[in-house]
Amino acid sequence: MTDNFEKAKRLHGRGRYTEAEALYAQVIASNARDAEALYLLGTLLGQRGKLDEALIFLERAVYESPKNSVYHCNLGVIEHNLKRLEQAKISFLLAINLNNQNVDAHYNLARLYKELGLTDAALSSYGIVLSLEPSHLNALGNMGNILVDVGRLKDAVIQFKKAIELNPKDTLSLVNLGNVYRRMGLAEKAINTYGRVLSIHAHDGLRIRSAVTLPVVYKSLDHIKEVRENLELKVERLLEEDLEVSDPSLETSTTNFFLAYQNFNDRDLQRIIARIHLNSCSRLGWTAPHCNGVKRGREKIKIGFLSAYFYRHSVGRMMVGLISQIPKNLFEVVVITTKGQKDSIALKIQDAADHLVYIPGNLLEMQEEIGRQKLDILFYADIGMDVRSYFLAFARLAPVQCLTWGHPDTTGIPNMDTFLSSSLIEPADAKEHYSENLYCFSTLPTFYYRPNIPERLKTRAEFGFDERQHIYFCPQSTIKFHPDLDKIFAQILKGDQEARILLLEGAIRDWTGLLRNRWRKTIGDLEKRIDIIPRQSPEDFISLQSISDVILDTPYFSGGNTTYESFALGKAVVTLDSTYMRGRVSAGMYRIMGIEECTALTLEEYIQTALTLGTNSDFRRDIENKIMESNASLFEHKGVVDEFIDYVTTTVL
Repeated sequence: MTDNFEKAKRLHGRGRYTEAEALYAQVIASNARDAEALYLLGTLLGQRGKLDEALIFLERAVYESPKNSVYHCNLGVIEHNLKRLEQAKISFLLAINLNNQNVDAHYNLARLYKELGLTDAALSSYGIVLSLEPSHLNALGNMGNILVDVGRLKDAVIQFKKAIELNPKDTLSLVNLGNVYRRMGLAEKAINTYGRVLSIHAHDGLRIRSAVTLPVVYKSLDHIKEVRENLELKVERLLEEDLEVSDPSLETSTTNFFLAYQNFNDRDLQRIIARIHLNSCSRLGWTAPHCNGVKRGREKIKIGFLSAYFYRHSVGRMMVGLISQIPKNLFEVVVITTKGQKDSIALKIQDAADHLVYIPGNLLEMQEEIGRQKLDILFYADIGMDVRSYFLAFARLAPVQCLTWGHPDTTGIPNMDTFLSSSLIEPADAKEHYSENLYCFSTLPTFYYRPNIPERLKTRAEFGFDERQHIYFCPQSTIKFHPDLDKIFAQILKGDQEARILLLEGAIRDWTGLLRNRWRKTIGDLEKRIDIIPRQSPEDFISLQSISDVILDTPYFSGGNTTYESFALGKAVVTLDSTYMRGRVSAGMYRIMGIEECTALTLEEYIQTALTLGTNSDFRRDIENKIMESNASLFEHKGVVDEFIDYVTTTVL
């Protein structure tokens, strides 16, 4: 049988699996305890996808040769593939105990730890792999991806660069490196890195991603204009080219999220980018069969609410009230969201649904799954933040499709019919800002529950602030920090010697560093009086608003949930009534309350209002009293439910 065994191994090595399998079987038939033959046959069966059979032979191999580290490792691989995770973990650990130099065992254990959610253990195991084999490309890449997941972006860059040094044509590591730069807000580095990939091979999805990559923090207004002009040139060129993308949610994998923070009318640009996506992937514009003129055959209107953020997120908080208030005698409610969210808002939204649909990974599957619901109307709570919902919006999945201000910018997508907004926050020329039909409610488009204020709020001392200081707190995300905000900060710090400006660290820490660099040029030494503190728990975030003298809204992209919280506390928010709806939300809340003093029409007026609030305690208390007396008008406004029902029934029936 020796000849058969050697021949089987040669055939196995050449990929002639069927012939090799037959010969291995003959060897084992003559000697059922031949550990190597059992191991090799089990390995071959695993390669052919016959996992249950592979498991049997590898278990026999381990039984016959229990001290063979390699056998235990390969058994663990099969167990992992069969989702027998704890057994796989034991097999890998046994392999390592038998031979601590077994690189494959450490590597596969790291992969398993990642799947089990044991991030630190996975990083440790990958570290061991790389100490044993520094050129292990898969370990470098996987370790880099984990570091991205845990927010250690600079460390991830190091890993991807090591992989690229070992193989300059490793396009996966190059793409990953570009994506990390993009996430860090280093747009130029990201675009250059994508360019290296595109010089190696064509990839139309990556070409589009590179074209629409934008900075997170802008150096100046001129920088914004330069970036925007370059974007316009790039997308105009792409519009003329013959591009082909199979699944843009995977291959392009980006939205135009950061466009909204430039403070320009985005309608025409959004339309061009949408056309590029449709030209490159015609399947994006798929129409569900029930949308082809078939009349409704039921009494209740079937409405779908779609978002990846139906949990304790700004979108979930804005939408939970409206979804919960939809009358079940008129509507059949379908909630379409991501799986696994279990916080109080997620559960409340899920409880309000007649049907729950979870968004799968594949775009075509997502389209068809939603199409099978045969919705009368599909309501997107946000478009532009999540890749999947953005590309889903290109399809016709319901006869009527609308969106609202979860991400307060137009989409440019032809199959989006209506943008639901409010006359309280839209300027006179608002229709010129939307590719969709604009429909305005008379109140804000949210049934917003009054925020829960903790029974005990932290004091200034607990946060480490002096009672004598005048605290100006800007609670907005760093992505909203337009360069004009620097002028506001500088003038407040010059005009009030006791002023401290308080900010929260960016969702990505590198963004805060980019802002600090900008401030050193635009604000100078005054920048030292800007305190950036770590991100806080929801309860401590409310406490921070409570201890502040003045809340500073960001011009051009105002607060939503944060402003509701500030007003629930009775805190004065300085806001600018800007050009576009996204910069007028806080002003709209003031209009509901009938308060005018804190809404500015110019940056100069904003600065003066902030300084008056910060330095004149009598004026500040007067505004705070007015807010406390009138803030009930902001919360749980039944009128929006009635207006929403009227819009839907009028549109659908």
